[in-house]
Amino acid sequence: MKTLYEQLNKQVKTSLKESNTVYKYGPRKVIAELHRFNNYSELTISTVNELCLYGDVDTYSWDVIDWKYGEKIFDNQ
Repeated sequence: MKTLYEQLNKQVKTSLKESNTVYKYGPRKVIAELHRFNNYSELTISTVNELCLYGDVDTYSWDVIDWKYGEKIFDNQ
């Protein structure tokens, strides 16, 4: 089974890697969490928020389903 990091949308993964070169701690914590888990439901709200922040994801237009299942940030859900 693929980890969440492997399932991550290519654009979000690229932005997360770029943030990792700018910020010392935040993106590394998110990347570590994504390597730990296989299902979106295992992530905390805090980790999802940080992923959206460091992955440069615009959540303004998200609806309840987007938050519940993370379909806009993961490819293989």
